Amino acid sequence: MTKFLTTTISSDDELKELLIKNLPRKLKAGNEKETSNIINYPSAIALDNTYFMNFNSKEQISIMVFDIDKVGNKTALDYFKNINGLLTFIVKTIGFEPSYILQTTKGFHFGYHLKNHVFTNQPKAVEYLRNIKKALTELLGCDPNASHRLNGVWRNPLLHPHYYSGAINYELSDFREFLPLRVNVKRTYTTKVKIDESLLIEGNRNEALFRYAMKFAKGQASLTVEQIVDFLVGVNAQCSQPLEADELNIIASSVYGYWCKGDIRFGTLAEREPTPNEGIMEFPKMAGLSLEEYQAEVKRRQKLSAQRTNQIKDKEKALNSLAAARECSAQKRRDENEKKVLGAIEQLEKEGKKITISAISRIAGIDRRTTSKFQQQ
Repeated sequence: MTKFLTTTISSDDELKELLIKNLPRKLKAGNEKETSNIINYPSAIALDNTYFMNFNSKEQISIMVFDIDKVGNKTALDYFKNINGLLTFIVKTIGFEPSYILQTTKGFHFGYHLKNHVFTNQPKAVEYLRNIKKALTELLGCDPNASHRLNGVWRNPLLHPHYYSGAINYELSDFREFLPLRVNVKRTYTTKVKIDESLLIEGNRNEALFRYAMKFAKGQASLTVEQIVDFLVGVNAQCSQPLEADELNIIASSVYGYWCKGDIRFGTLAEREPTPNEGIMEFPKMAGLSLEEYQAEVKRRQKLSAQRTNQIKDKEKALNSLAAARECSAQKRRDENEKKVLGAIEQLEKEGKKITISAISRIAGIDRRTTSKFQQQ
């Protein structure tokens, strides 16, 4: 169902408060796009004083930002005329009002505030977010190079002509309907999921197909809604009374959502009792032993298992210590580089000279490649 948020224009203070709460506490910013990846500012200072700033971070995504510069042979600004023209187009096309829209020299930037941060150490959630951004970019005709990015330099809405809707706290699932679905397929997937046709009966089909789809998704390194639908089509064909295509789409989307969150509720349709002698140590099954021999063997195996656990813990501790030492050393080098770069920038500003990578590199005594890497951090 298309969702439309009825809102009113709020004050700049509300937009500023929203951005401060969701942007990194400190971020790189500047008055030129090319120099906005050098100096760190507190986010409140950057919002008041800089035209360009980094949205989101390498650790988390809080706002989906898009850029639209062209529509056909015209600039987006010429085509839509103003912010209200773009807003009308967006609402008519997808039914979701952006949290804010700002006007640029050729077009517009707009963003959707997310209720829950997407952390970049969760690859499935990040892939889900990327797929949504790609789908919206295509639907709205945005610039793919800029709009597919999850973080980076964007214009500061507070220092550009802008509109704040107050439409916030979007969830990724709100945009799920725009992800491509396909039911009429020509290929089938070979899987290790064993299908029990006796369970595919009327009254039990939805639950059985949902659980089979969960089993199919379990452990997949990459997955799309389309692949889940393909799998379900094959299973559904084994039903005496197959489900409609719309119901398969709903099941596939639900399972894909669980997979993206790393929350696959995977179980077997016919539960079996665990075998007592199974385990990671791969001990052979115990047979033909007296009670005393059995108890002695159990104690021996428990001792070996405890030793293995301790060895793993010691190895992990050593690896963590090594990683911490490396990170400490790397951080020290980064801090030294930052100090040199900031000093070089300060000198260039005092001398009234243009701030460039070459100039910074020459004064700081750091090679251009290192300076460039530092600029991109």
